[in-house]
Amino acid sequence: MAQGRHTEAELNDALSNLAWGSIDTDSGEWNLESPDPSLEPPHSSLITYADYVARTYPADPTMEDKAREENARLAFERRSCFTCPGEPGSKFRALFDQMVKNLQHSNKALAKAFDIKKVILNEEVPEDASKSEAQNIMRFGRHTILPSFWNLLIQLTKQGRRFSVVFRSFSEEQLAQAQKELQLFVQCQHPAYNGQNKTHKPPLMDGNKGSRDFRLSPTAIGRMDRMSGCLRFRDRPVSGPGDAEEADKPPEAAFRPTEYNFPPYHEAYAGLMHQILETANSAAIVDDLAFWDAHERDPSAGKMLLLDRAETKVQHIFFDGNIDKEDLNCVDVRDAVTGEGVPLAECAGIYVHRVDFFQAITDSEYFIKATEACELKRSMKIVEDRRAEGVAKALSGQELKQAAAEAQAMAPKEWLYRNVIPALLPALEACQRDRPEDPIEFIAFYMLRHSKQYSKTLKA
Repeated sequence: MAQGRHTEAELNDALSNLAWGSIDTDSGEWNLESPDPSLEPPHSSLITYADYVARTYPADPTMEDKAREENARLAFERRSCFTCPGEPGSKFRALFDQMVKNLQHSNKALAKAFDIKKVILNEEVPEDASKSEAQNIMRFGRHTILPSFWNLLIQLTKQGRRFSVVFRSFSEEQLAQAQKELQLFVQCQHPAYNGQNKTHKPPLMDGNKGSRDFRLSPTAIGRMDRMSGCLRFRDRPVSGPGDAEEADKPPEAAFRPTEYNFPPYHEAYAGLMHQILETANSAAIVDDLAFWDAHERDPSAGKMLLLDRAETKVQHIFFDGNIDKEDLNCVDVRDAVTGEGVPLAECAGIYVHRVDFFQAITDSEYFIKATEACELKRSMKIVEDRRAEGVAKALSGQELKQAAAEAQAMAPKEWLYRNVIPALLPALEACQRDRPEDPIEFIAFYMLRHSKQYSKTLKA
């Protein structure tokens, strides 16, 4: 809810994207056809109510700003009352009520302890400074972070899995709320997850008693500036020793935040993976909403996800409910080595997961199942790639013989400049940036991880 929308409007909006119907040829009105919400159409001829509204109130970039903004407002108004009486989705009202029921704190002991009378779907109810943090979190009478997400953390922790959590949001306010609840949850102090009032108590995740620490520190919160090409962690000092002149300055003057510039994109990727997440299990990035808006909300200007597709030991899974059927919408997936965009067809169900909000709310194991499905699909892809690589090697035997003959005809210096230097250059740049204790080992492992992704030519 980065744009200040209420939960009632968001739930209606979510269902409007999952409801499939047809357009009456006489009246031009949309009629519900499918009784169940789903991401995929039951039939290719059907259209979601959200898509129908988008056609009715187009917000085309070629339109005048005032007209486009007015149409966007009208479209959201239609979607936000989708299940209300008299609206096209009124038959889905029972599903709306089910979502609210799954979000509310139905535990009677918990409801009594916090005097919960009803569910509040209006986020404008302010915090009360005279009440405790727990009381303020419970003031809506419902979950503000989906239980299925908490269950994913619990499951991965109980399984002893090595994982990190990176929150992505266009809203500082939204992130602050998530940070507050995460702190309490991992410390077993969240009012709905502390073992009191007949609630379940999760395993510790705050660094105590041998647990991994998933508290979100301000030093692990980055701000994305797409215009200047910078991921800035303003509360984290830059790593590495400063120069002598800066060392003589007072601490306040000497402080410089950690920044990763792009392009090239491998610096930002390596910084997040090998610096930020080396010392923190939870991180967050506040994404650049203004940049996305300025570029007509094109996916290439959205939340940037960098992938090293040669890395087989780490899998990134980006959960987002705003990904469309045919494009990534607000997610910009890029290859960390080349900087090129990765199309939806290549990353869907492996690196990005389009969240079904209805299922995520009503199925407490939704994110557990989604994670397992993404892991399985990636494992299958790795096997397929290796099998294809083996076939390619068998077919390229003659090419290798020809290349060997050409190499013998070259002078040693020419061969090095053509085959070795282009491969070593990115590794040497990374080595110079990170300054590892063992440069040779660092370069060797870097080369192994990126064995298929080097440029074969040198730029002048």
